[in-house]
Amino acid sequence: MYFRKLSAALFFLVLLFVSSSVLSQQIKIGYVDTNRLKMEYKEYADAKAKFDRQMALWQEYVDSLQQEIINLQEDLNTQRMLLSEEKRREKEQAIMNKQMEYQEFAQKILGPEGEAAQREYELSKPLIDKINAAINLIALRDNYTLILDTAGGDILYAKDEMDITGKVLQALREQ
Repeated sequence: MYFRKLSAALFFLVLLFVSSSVLSQQIKIGYVDTNRLKMEYKEYADAKAKFDRQMALWQEYVDSLQQEIINLQEDLNTQRMLLSEEKRREKEQAIMNKQMEYQEFAQKILGPEGEAAQREYELSKPLIDKINAAINLIALRDNYTLILDTAGGDILYAKDEMDITGKVLQALREQ
């Protein structure tokens, strides 16, 4: 909440500065819906689908590890009374090993610095760079003073004529 108020105050300060420094020029403001860009830009949608397929494979493996742990635990619980102390310890150790394998895999793949985050970055970074280049091209070509992003949800109202998302999509398709 505090950050949102701070970002809104900072935005208005920047807007005030921009408007006061360019009083002799006409101010032209536009906005882009980057969420819409990501959905409608085919290359981005393709990259997301590729990432989602990889995530599904990783999730399938995680699910199979979880099921193995459950099966081992159930097996131990049903046989506990029939097992020797040594066999019981072996089964308990097998469960702990499988749990460690699960945790290591989850951290390696799904952790904050894991392969999933790296893969998503590898796939999206070049496309985000293309989107930003297209926005910059339109800003320079059409002489915009300021272009905002509605994806953050901080813009409560803007006229439809200020939406340049379609122009950005067109520029991306022409690349």
